Amino acid sequence: MKTFVLFFSSAFGSGYIKRAPGTFASVVGLLLWILFIPQNYIFHIFAVAAIFLISVFLSGAAEKIYAKKDDQRIVVDEICGIWISAAFLPKSAAYMAAAFVLFRLFDIKKPFFIKNLQNIKGGLGITIDDVAAGVFANAALQIIKLAVK
Repeated sequence: MKTFVLFFSSAFGSGYIKRAPGTFASVVGLLLWILFIPQNYIFHIFAVAAIFLISVFLSGAAEKIYAKKDDQRIVVDEICGIWISAAFLPKSAAYMAAAFVLFRLFDIKKPFFIKNLQNIKGGLGITIDDVAAGVFANAALQIIKLAVK
């Protein structure tokens, strides 16, 4: 079970990359989204809900194994955040690139109240700031999508 938790909480090992593990995990997450999540908005809701629950569980379990709060090797939360960023958007190169850039920007800078969300304990605290970053990125892109119609 420990190997399972560490493998998936590290997004297939990308969390072990020394520099920018969150960025590499976001690339993994975006590729998973593009390749495996159909362009069906109802399915998007279920996919995002599933990855959220998986992220909270795996992040919390990995944090206990590492015995360190929000260890940098735990990056499944980045997959959750990037999926939220990409949800309900066309899978065009422009939208997916923008979802990636905006998500990373909001996740790294943690504006508004996002930084405070990390104070929540356990897997929820690890995941929820990425959820917020994904929501902000997606909201910005939804506004742009409406503007270009």
